[in-house]
Order: sequence, then structure tokens, then C-alpha cells
Amino acid sequence: MGANVKRRGRTLLAILALFTCLRPGVVELGRADSHEAAPELPFSTMRDAVQEALHLRFVQAHDAVGRAEPNGRETLETQLTRGIIAYLQTHWQTRQRPPAHVTARKLFAQILHQGQRQLAKSPRQGRLQLMVGLAAVFDALLPQQEAPWAPLQLAAQGRSRLEKSLLSDEAMSDAHLGLGMLYFVGDSVPSLVQRLLGGTALQGAEDAVHHFRRAAEAGRFSQDLARAFLLRLYVKEKRYRQAVPLGQSLRQAYPDNGYFSLLTGRSQFEHGDKAQAATTLGALATTLAERPGTLAGTDDRFDLYYTWGRALLDTDQPDLAFEAFRGAINNDPRTARDESLWAKFHLATLYEQRGRVETARQLYCTLLRERDVDDLHGQAEHRLARLGSRRCG
Repeated sequence: MGANVKRRGRTLLAILALFTCLRPGVVELGRADSHEAAPELPFSTMRDAVQEALHLRFVQAHDAVGRAEPNGRETLETQLTRGIIAYLQTHWQTRQRPPAHVTARKLFAQILHQGQRQLAKSPRQGRLQLMVGLAAVFDALLPQQEAPWAPLQLAAQGRSRLEKSLLSDEAMSDAHLGLGMLYFVGDSVPSLVQRLLGGTALQGAEDAVHHFRRAAEAGRFSQDLARAFLLRLYVKEKRYRQAVPLGQSLRQAYPDNGYFSLLTGRSQFEHGDKAQAATTLGALATTLAERPGTLAGTDDRFDLYYTWGRALLDTDQPDLAFEAFRGAINNDPRTARDESLWAKFHLATLYEQRGRVETARQLYCTLLRERDVDDLHGQAEHRLARLGSRRCG
């Protein structure tokens, strides 16, 4: 039955790929370009620009592309590189004008539009298939403003193009990056659609690991980007033993990118190395206080302080833990996360230890008005009873 579900999912994706190729406003098949194509951007320049973005040096990343643009003319390669930079800005930089995801979507749409027209004339060109395929997959991972099927349509088109790229030219090993990224497309697809596809139609974790490793080993511009996605996959799949050394390697290569330190520290904590996690995350917290751009996302900052606080509690460092949980609450993303409630609970217990009983009582009472998770209410009521406090109003 599993094989039938998988075949059904792939069939549906194939249909979606055809639908995507015929969507008005996205591609125009059969129209010939009226001007001579600009020279291709070297893969080495694409690699340098992407590495600058991984360092969070986004201005320098765009400048690297601009200096290499032949006669100031955009190519599919320059558009893709700028789109990847904007995609990373969406996750790692705040207050972009215009919003980075808007810029990225516009660039990827241009690639799909122009690339399809060129493919109508040169369907066997592996490099062209690579550019179009990667643009489709990156676009699928952006915040979508269209129908819930849009990520699947883009993913289906991306898979088709990337597989054809590898068939046309095995040297197009950067296609493995996009094939691995299909694993994450499911995050933006409604659960009902995922169930319809049997949960197997995009990319399984093991296949994604294989593709990311291939890109990291042989990619011509995507090696470190593939490693970054692989680290994200390891953490999501709770493969912390593998995440720790990879995260440490990326931290050394990109010390200004706090995201890699965060995932490394979280993995160390979950793997049981609480002392090392406290050290890793403490160093990141110190850096963040000096350079706020090191970790820009509110969710990431909350994860930093919350996990750091837990590691400090487990290594008997209550004073630092108090400051860490205060930092977590100050960076609460307010997205109904269970960890937000537990941060308040841990902070309340630390207020108790400091003799600030009334503040602790107020926090416990606040928690009792929130939803209950994992017997949180029971623990808060037990703490209130120990304090001999009056009932919450």
C-alpha cells in the first residue's frame, strides 16, 4: 500500500508540474528571445557571493554579483544568486526595504519566465535546467501568498528540472542542493494536502541527506549552503549526534552567523552535553549583546535564551539562568509556543530562590490563566501551595 501511495503522490506532483508550466504570468513557452543571451556568470563568483551571505555580509554579497555581471547585464545566474541572497536575508536579517521575500520571489519569477522560454529552444542544456530548477525550489520555500498548492507546484517543477539537469550533465552537481531542499517544502504545505499525498511525495529525510552530502562534496557553488541545510535537517530530525560536529564546523567557517552557534548549542543540549551547550550559547549571548545582527530573528533569539537557561539550570548556575530566562521572555515571539510558558515557570522558580515571593506568585497565577501543557498547571499549583499564597484572583 505504501508503494501505491508514493506512486499516487508522484503522479499528482507530475500533474502539478504540468499545471505550473502552463500558468499564465509565470512562463511563456515558445517565445524566442529577441536579444542575444548575456555571458554566463562563473560558478566561482556565485560561490563567493553565497559565502558572503552565509557570513551575513549581504551588501558585500550583492556587490560580488554586481562586479561580475557582464557589461552590467543580468543573466539567469546573477538573478538566481541574488535570489538566494534575498532568501537568506528573509531568515537572517530584519527590516529589509523592500522585504527580502518580495525581492526573492520577483527574481525567481523572472528566472522561471525567461528560463522556460530558453528551454523551449535548448531543452537539453543542463546548466539552464539547473537555474530554473533551483529557482523553483527556492521559491517554493518562500512565504507563499498564492493558493496552498503553490509550493507543491513549484516543487514539482523544480524536481523535474533538476533531475533533467543531472541527466543532461552529471557535472551539474549543485542540482543535489535543490533536490535535498524538497524535504523542507512540506513545512509550508497544509496538512490536508500532505495527507492527500501520503506524506511521501516531496523528499524523505534519508534521500535529502544523500542529496545535501552530494552537493556539499561536489557542488560548484553550493557546498556550504548545502551543509547549512543539512544541519537544519539534522536538528529537525533530532539527529543531534550528527548535528554537533557539522554545526561546529560551520561555526568555525562563519563565526559571525549566530544561527550556526544556536543550532550547535541546541544540539549539544539535546544530546546531553549540558555544560558545553551552556558555554556555546553563553558565548553567542555575549556576542549578540555586542552585535545584534548576529541573530536577528525573534524566534531564534528566544530559542537561544530559553535553551541557554535550561542548560544553566542543569549545570547549577541559577544566577545566569535567571538572566537567560528574562532574555527569553523579552524575546517571546508570542506564537503560542509551549516553551514560552515554561520560560515563565522557570523564571518564577528562580524568583522564589531570590526571595521575591510575590513576583513568583504573580507569574504562577499568570500561568494558571494560560493553557495547560505537560502538567504545567499542576506544578504551578504545587508551587503556590508551598508558598502558602492566597488563591489567584
